[in-house]
Amino acid sequence: MSAVCWKCVEDVYLSKRIKKEGEPLKCSVCGKKRKSFSVEELGEVLRPILRGQIKEGEDVPKIDESDHTYYEQQGDPLSHWVQEILGQYFNFNEEIVDAVVDSEHVDEADGEIRFFDSAASYESIPTSLHAYYSQWEFVLDELKHSRRFFSSSAKTLFDELFDGIETMKSFGENNKDETVVWTLPEGSKLYRARTCESSSRLNEFHAHPMKNVGPPPPAQARAGRMNVEGVTVFYGGRDADTCLAEMRPALGGDTVVIELQTTKALRVLDFTRLQKSHGEGLSYFQPNFNSEVERLAFLRRLHRLISQPVVPGHESDYLITQTLAEYLAHEDPFDGILFKSVQRAGGVNIVLFRERGKGDPDRPCFPLKYVDGSFKLFRTKTIQYKHKERRLYVDGGKVSLAYDEEEDDDYFDYGWLE
Repeated sequence: MSAVCWKCVEDVYLSKRIKKEGEPLKCSVCGKKRKSFSVEELGEVLRPILRGQIKEGEDVPKIDESDHTYYEQQGDPLSHWVQEILGQYFNFNEEIVDAVVDSEHVDEADGEIRFFDSAASYESIPTSLHAYYSQWEFVLDELKHSRRFFSSSAKTLFDELFDGIETMKSFGENNKDETVVWTLPEGSKLYRARTCESSSRLNEFHAHPMKNVGPPPPAQARAGRMNVEGVTVFYGGRDADTCLAEMRPALGGDTVVIELQTTKALRVLDFTRLQKSHGEGLSYFQPNFNSEVERLAFLRRLHRLISQPVVPGHESDYLITQTLAEYLAHEDPFDGILFKSVQRAGGVNIVLFRERGKGDPDRPCFPLKYVDGSFKLFRTKTIQYKHKERRLYVDGGKVSLAYDEEEDDDYFDYGWLE
């Protein structure tokens, strides 16, 4: 019978377990006698993990060349999932598969049906985000109706979500890892826009661009996605076109755009990267694997929650993103955050928090300077909308949204459809 020692296992958690619980056996990989698990023991260890991660593949009807209908099971063979869980391939992989099948104790005479079958196909069980969405909704309700100024539930949720955020990586271009927390270099260009309704306002803006087009003083700061009334933050874009789109100007309206430069390096949390993030060193064998997968999945979805437009009349839904911004600005302090523009495809918005302990309280200080000669005025000539039909699923008279791979959205509790 084959065996593998703790040194030949790449998964850190499984290696530690073999070193602690294994017996001295000759390893089938390196040939040395060390603390090892036999194939039979590996099957026992893998069985409950596999049972919690995969389900039987769905039988999907197909039509052959003779127009006859047959059924094909979706998914991958058990050998694939064994290798996926282990995170490496052993030349006795099929022995491990057989050990998993043999480790399942069922009484077939009593009508029990085996789950594991080396000839069957299996699919991964989708990650459920229901618990995190419920917690998110609970915090929002608490902020709206009971504990606006100090919500321990909000802090608990954000502490849990952003724990270890510094170590998180995302899939960048050419599959190169990028950190979700990174430094925006000094001298980076940012853009800021304001609607211009009259020639007198145009002259005011042009005379003092940073004062009149830049962030307003606290007395004039209206509540927004990332700030409460009376608290000033800098809302801008990484390019001028995104700034213009975010203003949602009326047809024939005029908008002023200015260019700014950062005066120091800024520590930012990039939600555009967070949406494509993955955990470092995540193992199926760690005790909190499922909860970590759910946390990471919700963090990726958090980008959509903070960037989606608020429905008119539901502005109080901003309360949780405002609280999130306060948390990021003060608890683990970031200088700002980046998130996608919902008004312009590919556009990126930036929010900067005021510099701590600097500036006049009536004119908060931001690490930005106006770029001379960058003042520009734009008139909106055309507005173009692009629509995509959404597939509906009707079951028992209730309408819901059908799954869309492009959106990859596993949360379909849209109350407005009911």
